[in-house]
Amino acid sequence: MTKWDIDPAGVRSVLISTENVAKEFDGQMTTLNAGLEGAATQSSSEIVASALSGFAESAGVNLNFVFTRTGACLGGCAQATNAYLDGDLQMAANAQSSAAAAPDPRAAMPGQSRSGPQ
Repeated sequence: MTKWDIDPAGVRSVLISTENVAKEFDGQMTTLNAGLEGAATQSSSEIVASALSGFAESAGVNLNFVFTRTGACLGGCAQATNAYLDGDLQMAANAQSSAAAAPDPRAAMPGQSRSGPQ
């Protein structure tokens, strides 16, 4: 049987750090787009502008994939950790319920009756 040993606080810390880095992607994309547009304009060349536009379009597909995958990984990790915690709570509730449902062992002891000592 596989043993799980997840540190929810550690997972949360990693998720927060990763999310903070991922938030910078928007600003970096804005800077990249501005740079490409500026280069196309400053080149005064339709060929260069067309090449830069083609590059932006081609790279955009891959970059969007990275952003989508990063978001999916962050969300999936959080959901998996929450499911792990929910499982722990459910196991604890099941154990408590089973303990409460156990028969009174005093009834099976010699010299005892269900109403107590004789």
